[in-house]
Amino acid sequence: MNRFLVLFAREPARQAREKGLGSEAAEVFRGFTAGWLEAARQTGAQLVVATPPEDIAAWRQVFRGAPEMAWIRQRGGTFGLRLEDAARRAAALGGHSVLVGGDVAPSASALSKAFRAVEEGADAAVSPAPDGGVSLLALSGADLDLLRGIRERRRTVLADLLRALDRRGRRVRIVPPMADLDGRAALRALLREAKIPVSLISIARRALAPLDFSCPRVHRQPSTRDLHGPPVLRGPPLPA
Repeated sequence: MNRFLVLFAREPARQAREKGLGSEAAEVFRGFTAGWLEAARQTGAQLVVATPPEDIAAWRQVFRGAPEMAWIRQRGGTFGLRLEDAARRAAALGGHSVLVGGDVAPSASALSKAFRAVEEGADAAVSPAPDGGVSLLALSGADLDLLRGIRERRRTVLADLLRALDRRGRRVRIVPPMADLDGRAALRALLREAKIPVSLISIARRALAPLDFSCPRVHRQPSTRDLHGPPVLRGPPLPA
């Protein structure tokens, strides 16, 4: 097999926590993972999970019953260094590698287009993210050094990367944009724009539902402010 899909991600429960989402959202990220596993199967690619070493045990539970996975243990002091290291180790497997974030809604079509682009001679294939980042990426070995400068949640990631590739005279293929799940607002947008797999819609809606805490109520006479003010839900505050 000469195609590798590298899922660069923390395990689903930790992803949900790091993005300020509740436990229901972990099921959304598990669903994304299942979607990318199926996308890899459809495109004839091997799924490789690049994750921090401490997340592997939890990932094995996610993939329980699935074919044996390939793993890359993330290394490096910054997001960019971890991304570059994972990309170089994937490149050492031979063939072509495409990297995608675990918070990106799966698309077998976009993945297929990325593989075809680099197999047909493009130096890079890039899927833009709505926030100015990159959702999916394939680079030639000569350009993997560009990854080390990438910072999370920076709105100029895509523009900076395309500018750097242009300066090197690289041929870049832009593949369909894909949305990523950075938080509650992004999850609402995914639902509103129908960019989430149908099988995950009900789970996503539950993840957005107000939390229901079964705390004892103190009964008192309502004040004028209580009658005219907005309703308030009270509860305790809520991760390479």
